[in-house]
Amino acid sequence: MRNSMAAFRNDARRRMKSILLGSLLLTTTAAVTTSAEAETINWRQFEGTSITWAYDIHPYADALAAELPQFEKLTGIKVTPELYPDDSYWNKLTIQLTTKSPAWDVVGTGIQPAWDLAPGGLLEPLDQYLNDPKLTDAGYDYNDFFPSLRTALTWKVEDGQIATGEGGHVWAIPHAFENIQLFYRKDILDKYKIAVPATPPEMAKACETLKAADPSITPLGVRGVRFWSSIHTAAVSIARSYGVKDFVMKDDVLDTGLDSPESIAFHKDYVDMIKKCAAPSFANDNWYQVVDGISSGRTAMAIDSNMFGFWNDVAGKPASGKIAFAPPLHAPNAKNFESNIWIWSLAMNSASQKKGPAWLFIQWATSKQVALAGAVGGKLVNPPRASTWNDKAWLDYAAKPEFNNFVESFKTTQDRAALAFTPRVGFGEAMNAWAVAMQKMVNGDDVEATLKSLAEEIRAGM
Repeated sequence: MRNSMAAFRNDARRRMKSILLGSLLLTTTAAVTTSAEAETINWRQFEGTSITWAYDIHPYADALAAELPQFEKLTGIKVTPELYPDDSYWNKLTIQLTTKSPAWDVVGTGIQPAWDLAPGGLLEPLDQYLNDPKLTDAGYDYNDFFPSLRTALTWKVEDGQIATGEGGHVWAIPHAFENIQLFYRKDILDKYKIAVPATPPEMAKACETLKAADPSITPLGVRGVRFWSSIHTAAVSIARSYGVKDFVMKDDVLDTGLDSPESIAFHKDYVDMIKKCAAPSFANDNWYQVVDGISSGRTAMAIDSNMFGFWNDVAGKPASGKIAFAPPLHAPNAKNFESNIWIWSLAMNSASQKKGPAWLFIQWATSKQVALAGAVGGKLVNPPRASTWNDKAWLDYAAKPEFNNFVESFKTTQDRAALAFTPRVGFGEAMNAWAVAMQKMVNGDDVEATLKSLAEEIRAGM
């Protein structure tokens, strides 16, 4: 496998160096122009420059870091990675950009953090770079990214607030994305004859059965930290199936829906599930703990980003072939599940003094060749380009027996996967408050009273 992978990467490098040409229609809601006859760009036009790329410590970062020598050889541009743990990266990102520091040229972001950054002019709109035939190669093929991802990263800023629809700017380019699924240790559930749960009450019952059979196993891994990242995975995906909305329009005025009857019903079921299923460390658990639990077998099930299961099914790992996949839980009376998406994206710091080299890096890092190399290398999951999901090399790899039903479950879930949040400045503050309220309810505070206080806090900040 290592030899075949090395051969693949070498081939990818050769293809990248030659810069395959093809017709490219660069059309987006941000009015990106057609560039079907553009010539190959000069990849060495910024030779000798050094840039800094900042990102979360993450396998997606590993996938890109492994290919950096290729970029540096292609362009003559030196890239210095700055990688930080998830808990501290987002605060550092906000500080770097709000202080208008030019230290970071390219940053990793998601849709939601970008909502808070774009209105202050802290992110560089990327339309002008996509439109420039001297800076964007004809083979880049922006339309190859899944439409839902392009749409989610395109918006206008009106009166300091996010406005979707035509006429928006492209604020970031997809690097990878995640849909939310239930994944589980098939060996553990089979051993104790536990069916895969489909609703929170079913999950609560399964957890009680598992605890009685083997108290050493934590039934369910979920994030619980006082940060919006613990809401955007399991909580919001399940909540949407109950009809919960973070924000709603009432009498033409924006309001929060987190104290609605649907929200109360969801939180009662969800809190009960957490109490019966999650680890005592729930309040401190982030995705690192979720991954560690499922990979080690100390945790039987998890609801989080689907690729966490994939990474631990890789041949040679202790959990290889033992993790299977299912859609996320849904409300008992719901006909369908819902799955939130998170888009890891690359954006440009508007304070960067090296915007040309920064764009070449973003373009290269999100190219077809690098996306395919990262995917087949087992790190860049899920790849955001349609061409990768149609590529035999990726599908042959992802459909290996050790990955169980990963491809099938991805396709089933992706049919219903969508952004579950309302585009809005102030998203982070409101969702952090939701995460704090969730902890309070799990610790025993009254659900209805806590949600009422949460809604009042959010309204006060609107």
